[in-house]
Amino acid sequence: MGNEEFLNEFDILYNNITSNQAPGLNAHEISVFLTKAQDEKIKNNLSANSAGNTLKQGFDDSAKRQADFASLMETSSSDDNSVPEKIKIDSRSQEFYFPNNAFIIINEKYTVNNKELQVIPLRFDEYTRLMSKPFKRPLRNQAWRLTNSGDKDNKVVEIIAGPGTDDTRGVYTVRYIRKPKPIIVGSLDGLTINGYCFTGDRMTYDLPNSIQETEGCELDSSLHEEILQRAVELAKIAWTSTGQDNAQMVIQAGQRSE
Repeated sequence: MGNEEFLNEFDILYNNITSNQAPGLNAHEISVFLTKAQDEKIKNNLSANSAGNTLKQGFDDSAKRQADFASLMETSSSDDNSVPEKIKIDSRSQEFYFPNNAFIIINEKYTVNNKELQVIPLRFDEYTRLMSKPFKRPLRNQAWRLTNSGDKDNKVVEIIAGPGTDDTRGVYTVRYIRKPKPIIVGSLDGLTINGYCFTGDRMTYDLPNSIQETEGCELDSSLHEEILQRAVELAKIAWTSTGQDNAQMVIQAGQRSE
């Protein structure tokens, strides 16, 4: 479904569900609702335990779920030695750049000395607990990942490998679902959504030399109607009452769209 289709169908559903009594929405407002609905759909469908996932099927629970997000799946490998030196939490660790566009992590591995190690992301309190034990390192076939400091352009992580690999730099690989481009259905009058704006028939990101055609929604077409329905529900919730009545409508809207 392209941008024009999203816009036309949104208008039809929105006017039907509100009986033409709601105030009109401009392209920026509609784009915000569609983008929010798209982000909700990703989060709900990837986790079987999500409150909005009434089917209780996560990313690994069905082939369809994986196909739904295949267009957003990317893999990044890094053995880059140019990572600026940071103050390490663990002196044994190796530092790597982490992909900035990662939305949800699927799996990770660390390859060193011809061995592939499973990467285990650790919370800081869990790391502190593990370091209080006599054996202060990952298991033989594992590596730990800790988040280090970074900036808006580059995230940095520390990888702590298992026995016998501490001084050897390996290759860090992560497979992830990237954050999709927003659904922008028309001119935003100089405003942006997630750093994107719309000029003519092209969507432009706020970085130099990064102009990309708009194609509506990047997710599989089987999800477009659900995203559209949820966006209309969000618009109705925003238009109608507040307080407890509004909270009840949020619950009911989530049930309808999932």
